[in-house]
Amino acid sequence: MLLRNNYYKVYSAHYGAEDALFHVALLPGCDIYRGHFPGRPVCPGACNIEMMKECVEEAVGKCVSIVFIKQCRFTSLASPDVCPELDLRLHFQVLGEGRFLLTATLSDAGITYMEFKGEIEK
Repeated sequence: MLLRNNYYKVYSAHYGAEDALFHVALLPGCDIYRGHFPGRPVCPGACNIEMMKECVEEAVGKCVSIVFIKQCRFTSLASPDVCPELDLRLHFQVLGEGRFLLTATLSDAGITYMEFKGEIEK
């Protein structure tokens, strides 16, 4: 299941040669929140990683695979009730032959919710 337009919606996206910025809204009506957790929705880390992957695919224009996760930290609890809109910042460093080092942060104006470092492959 694609999470775009189910779990999150992209309000805006800006791409550069090595960077991308997505402004997203978390969609509180998504079925995922019924399991995480009824009455007090929490964004599952796996869904935030998948959201990041889908945004990477849009930015690079191809399907990608996460090859290696060097570090993934969930530094604060994200929730559509607490932080309905977030910024997803992506930075790409070419490693060669369709492989990239990806660093990403998911944050709002004052709080970082996820920090990711890993390798992706087209």
